[in-house]
Amino acid sequence: MVRAVEATSVGKAPTFGEHSVAVWYLISRCENNRMDVLTIFPRDDEEMVPVFGTQRMAADFLRDGGFGPGWRVRESTAGELISLLLSLLSDVNSVALDPPDLASMESAPVNRATKREFVAVLMGRPLLVPVR
Repeated sequence: MVRAVEATSVGKAPTFGEHSVAVWYLISRCENNRMDVLTIFPRDDEEMVPVFGTQRMAADFLRDGGFGPGWRVRESTAGELISLLLSLLSDVNSVALDPPDLASMESAPVNRATKREFVAVLMGRPLLVPVR
């Protein structure tokens, strides 16, 4: 029998039966019964979705960002994140990985990946087409 996803002790990935599940954190809100995922424009050049490896980093980013009411930290598995990136976030081309805060992102380099690179990593597969 397959067990539901369970949280294990702090610092470990949740498990699905005997297998660990990679967990990522997004910032989202629900408007008009539709999920909205936070995207940012760190230097007014390209829209990015911030993705975090820990809940605390996501919460700090949300707290320091002044994004307004309704936003919350949302846990997401790799499969769900791929689905979001290819559907709801289809117009976004980059992922900001564990960004510190918006003010720092305006002047410092952003740890980022293209959506294609990030999805390939989430799927555990190398890229078939070189990224330009």
